[in-house]
Parts: sequence; C-alpha cells; structure tokens
Amino acid sequence: MKKIFLFAAAAIAALTVNAKVIDFATVGTSIDDWNPGSQATLNATESDEAKGKYVYDIPGGEDPNITTLKAEPGIEFQTKNGSEKKKAFAIYPGKCFEYGGKNGVLVIKSTQAGDKIILTVAAKGTTAANFEDGQSVYPKNAFAVSEDLTLPAKGSAGADEQGYVWKELVFESLGGDVEIKEFAGGYRISKIQIGGEQAVENVNAAVKAEKFYRDGQLIIRKNGVEYNALGAQL
Repeated sequence: MKKIFLFAAAAIAALTVNAKVIDFATVGTSIDDWNPGSQATLNATESDEAKGKYVYDIPGGEDPNITTLKAEPGIEFQTKNGSEKKKAFAIYPGKCFEYGGKNGVLVIKSTQAGDKIILTVAAKGTTAANFEDGQSVYPKNAFAVSEDLTLPAKGSAGADEQGYVWKELVFESLGGDVEIKEFAGGYRISKIQIGGEQAVENVNAAVKAEKFYRDGQLIIRKNGVEYNALGAQL
C-alpha cells in the first residue's frame, strides 16, 4: 500500500513539473506540417524553398489570418492589417515562426489558471521588439511575469551567428484562451512552454505574483502593480 501511495505521489509530481513544450526545432519541421491560413498567399519573390523560408502576404480587413501547426491546433498565430500587408509573416520549418510586424497576436487556447507560458523569442530585425502594452489590453487572460518585455534588436550584444538575440519571456495564465501581442517591429518565436509553477524554476525573470479579492473582484499584484482578472492594469 505504501508503494502505491509513493507511486501516486510521484505521478502527481511529474504532472506538475512537466510542462508542455512545443519546440519548432522538432515540431513543424516541414512546411507540410503547417497550415498557413485561408487568407495567406505565398510570396514567391521573398520565399526560398531551398533555404527553408516561406513568406506570406495577407489582404486587408478586420478578420485575422490564422496560421497553425497541424499537430498543435490549440496554438494560433494570428495576423491582420487594415490594408494589404506584404511579408506579413514567415514560416521557417524546423526553426521558427516570424511575425513580420506589430499586428500579430499569439493565441494559446484552453490554458489553466496558474499555467506559466514561456516564449523563446527574438526581435526579427533592427527594431527592438516590445511586448509592453501602453493601453493595458494585452496580454489577455494573463499577466507578464517577466519584468523586461523588450527584445534587443538584431545584431545587438549576445546575438547568435545569424544576429538574433533570443530571450525567454514568462507570462502567467488566468485561465482560458490567452492572447499575447508585440507592439514594435515583429519577432521570431522558436519555442512555447506551457505548464505549472515548477516550469519556470530556472528563469531568472520570474517574479511571484500575489492574488487576492477586493470587493468581490480578483486582483493580481506584481511588483506593486495591480491587474484585474483579464490582465488589465488597474
């Protein structure tokens, strides 16, 4: 009986510690593994199949184009623009997804409250990427755990051999569908991790958030700043 309890405890611990990891180095290694979206059109001039680079244009309009990995339909890469947008996004199978500008929204569906979401990301070009929303709308159904939400521009100190500076940004879900947006110049994303508290033990940017109720409303306080249950700053 003791062994059964120990096994059960170990199983629960494993479920808590193990985050879901979507690493584009091992998932989506072929363009056939991706669904670019019904509105997207391949830009033949900018694309280079031999180099594993597929660039897409989108028409203008209110409805976003939704790109997905066929194996992970719960992750949506949404792009939209008021008018036609050339090079709106790019897919690099086996490497990353790239938002070509600031109008991209990453949607992670059906998360659990308390899930940590860790994005491995880099600014796509010479403009630093920034996930800080001055209007306090994004992230939706989540709040940022990382204090620094800026990604250094391509070519900055600490860059890889291609000039990209990769960072991990950490968010915490409030439950349900989470939406995360960047507000400057577009970015690359190579990995998404979704899991519990233990998933971010080794992320230096992680800061513990305080949750409490005031007048019947859930309040989240992080670094002295208060947010409501939708992640909007109060």
